[in-house]
Amino acid sequence: MPDLPDELIRANTILGEYVAIHDAIFKFSWRRTLPIPGIFKATDFGAHFKDLNRLASKLAPLSLALKTQSGSLEGSHQYAEALLEAIQALREICKRFHEKSQGDLSKYPMAEYNANLKVYESLMNTCQELGAALNQRLHDDSAQPES
Repeated sequence: MPDLPDELIRANTILGEYVAIHDAIFKFSWRRTLPIPGIFKATDFGAHFKDLNRLASKLAPLSLALKTQSGSLEGSHQYAEALLEAIQALREICKRFHEKSQGDLSKYPMAEYNANLKVYESLMNTCQELGAALNQRLHDDSAQPES
């Protein structure tokens, strides 16, 4: 297996944190099914926004470093950039829901959310495809005998 750039290893750590936030937001929720006030915990979009902001701030320089490194693994920069875009899109959704939760219910109309969600899902799919291609490249490189 080729030596992985440190930036790619750190990007993978960021991916794990991002996936945990994504899962916390989009998991099945009895609260949405049975909207009984006070029984189920609400999603803390403010905390998710802050966490996603922190992840984006950590990932941006890693993506830039992968772009400028001459020996970085092919596709690693594109993957890091796609992950950054997906994080930023989810961060925007969280920001808007947090603003809405602060009292102005007309702040984030459902049509706008649906449009943002569609963009986010597309970015997430691109990130997954690039990640799968990068994993395949790593697997292929590790399967080749060293000369």
